[in-house]
Amino acid sequence: MIKDINVLAIDPSGYYKNKKATIGVAFCAWEKLGERNLITKKNLKQVSLSQFVIEKDLDLEAFYSYLDNTLATGTIDRVIIEDYILYEESMGAQVYQQQPTSKTIGVIEHLCNKHNVLSYLQTAALVKLWTNKVLASKEYWQFLVKEKNSYRLGEFKVSKNRHAMDAFRHNFYWTLGENKKCKENKT
Repeated sequence: MIKDINVLAIDPSGYYKNKKATIGVAFCAWEKLGERNLITKKNLKQVSLSQFVIEKDLDLEAFYSYLDNTLATGTIDRVIIEDYILYEESMGAQVYQQQPTSKTIGVIEHLCNKHNVLSYLQTAALVKLWTNKVLASKEYWQFLVKEKNSYRLGEFKVSKNRHAMDAFRHNFYWTLGENKKCKENKT
């Protein structure tokens, strides 16, 4: 089965009072999944990276409004969300905290449900192997272009869009798995 798919991936962060947070977003329009052995830059019809700097409650509301409006268009097929997991080694520092990132994920999932868009949670660890060097590989992926000491994804400079790039990694990882499913279901 060969298909095109629009995927929105989000690297969420909750808003802690008096502490700036950043939410990264990566929209990718992928084409012809299941047709090729590898997903490369050729499969990526469109990419857009965004970062929302959250410094006050209104900034978080602006992100929720953006997401609600984007999902309302009916053009997003899937939403991939970086999951928030409280690991034992960081548990002590977060005792008695409100866990705003978990709350942000809950709102994202609610908005996906409201607009009948399937959402998937992925741990950060799943995408760690998709380093800039790997994503720039001319032998395989070719998503990033190396420039002196930095990388670029289309017009987006990777170092200035760290959270959005994490969202792109989630987008790519999920799509890679989806491509494999399409190939397996192909008759």
